Amino acid sequence: MSVKISIEDFSIDRFRQGSRVDFCCVYESYYDAMYTFAYNLIRNEAEAQDITTDTFVKLWRLHANFESINNIKAFLYVTNRNACLDALRFLQKQRTVHKEVLYLIGQEGGDIKNEMIDAEVFSELNQKIESLPDKCRKIFKLIYFNNLSTSEVAEEMGISNQNVLNQKARAIHLLRSGLLHKALLTTELAIFLFFFFQ
Repeated sequence: MSVKISIEDFSIDRFRQGSRVDFCCVYESYYDAMYTFAYNLIRNEAEAQDITTDTFVKLWRLHANFESINNIKAFLYVTNRNACLDALRFLQKQRTVHKEVLYLIGQEGGDIKNEMIDAEVFSELNQKIESLPDKCRKIFKLIYFNNLSTSEVAEEMGISNQNVLNQKARAIHLLRSGLLHKALLTTELAIFLFFFFQ
C-alpha cells in the first residue's frame, strides 16, 4: 500500500533528499491549481495538461534545490507561467507564418483551390523529412518542430553552431530537391513550415 501524507505533514528536508512521498504530496496538493492556471492562459486542455505535467517533472529534477514549500510554490507558478507564455508565443508565430505560407501558395483569403494537393504535399513532405540522414533529420526537427535556436541545438548535440547551420542547410536542400515537382513549394519557407499547418 502506498503511503500518503497531507501538506501539513510535508517535510522539505525529506523532499530535498528525494522523498517520493513528499513529492506526491506536493503533486496532489498543487496539480489542480497548476492545471487551472495553465488552462486559463492557453485555453487548451491537452496543452495545459502537458505543461502542468512537465512543470512537475522539472520540479522533481531540481528537488534538492528548494528550501521551503513557498519556494516550491513559487517555482511551480513561474515555471508553469513561462511555459504557457512560450506556448502562446509559438502559437502566434505559427499563425503569422501560416498566413505567409497561404500567401506564398496562392491561398490567401480562404481561396483554397485544391485541398487534395495540400494533403498530398503534407504526406510527401513528412516522408521526405523522415528519410533525411539521421543527424540531419534530428537537427531539422529540433529547429523547426521543437523551436530551438542554433546555439541550443549545438549545445544539446555537442557540436558547433556552424555544424548545425550546415546540417540545417543540407536538410533544406534535400527537401527542396525532393519536392521540386510540387509547384506549391517554391521557397524554403513553404517547405519547412508547411508541415505545421495541416
